[in-house]
Amino acid sequence: MKKIGLILLVLILAGAGYAYYLFQKPHAGIGDETPQFKLNATTLVAEYSKDEKIANEKYLGKVIEVRGVISEKMKDEKGKINITLQAEDLSGVGCEFDPKSQDALRNLHEGDDVSIKGICTGVLMDVVLVDCVYLKNN
Repeated sequence: MKKIGLILLVLILAGAGYAYYLFQKPHAGIGDETPQFKLNATTLVAEYSKDEKIANEKYLGKVIEVRGVISEKMKDEKGKINITLQAEDLSGVGCEFDPKSQDALRNLHEGDDVSIKGICTGVLMDVVLVDCVYLKNN
């Protein structure tokens, strides 16, 4: 009976150690990933406006590169930088950056034409990209 208890304790400790390792593991990011699609902000928003279900099947959870003009740049309460790319529609493409990206984004302003790579998470009011990376060579 003591052997079973000891084996169970070792398994629980091993599981807890592995869970801690996974929790502390740094986020890999998408900097080196090749985008599956390259398009402009107006086209992306138009596809979502036309048929959200089809657009989700095509883009949801995938790394995409979007080019557009910055209509808004702001920081949220967690320090994440958010940039909105304008589209011809009322909505745009919301791009959420990690706080570690601040240096790369410092010189970006409303009206700048930029290319941004991120993971598409669908549409709320804007089409949303997360884990974004600003592509300097656009």
